[in-house]
Amino acid sequence: MTEPITTPATAAAVPMTPFVVAGTVPADVITDLADFRAQAIEGMGGEGISFQPGGPGTEVFTVPHPLLLEDEQHDALSEVLSTPAIARVLLNTPQDSEVYNRFRAAGGRSGDVMIAWRRLGEGAGAPKSAKR
Repeated sequence: MTEPITTPATAAAVPMTPFVVAGTVPADVITDLADFRAQAIEGMGGEGISFQPGGPGTEVFTVPHPLLLEDEQHDALSEVLSTPAIARVLLNTPQDSEVYNRFRAAGGRSGDVMIAWRRLGEGAGAPKSAKR
């Protein structure tokens, strides 16, 4: 009679939760979120796409990278449907609610903002529009 062949079972390594002593942080814990964001965004192509619709020497407008938006901006995007409304959310800031109006006055269009938004969102999981 032949004996059955057995192979030793090997278990996959289970990551251990490091023991944290009060006042210490494990090496793999991110503690500087601003630095973390900056490094990640740099690796994805930068903080945004800038336009100068009025030509050299005029105001520069920047469509921010989707991952750099404040939570309130993401919430506002979920409420709007039109391209101009989305462009307003992306360009205006809490400190300056007239950026979009100046962008338009300089010759920019909401479609320009949407083209930049889509390009920035490629691979970042950003929605193509605020509502589907």
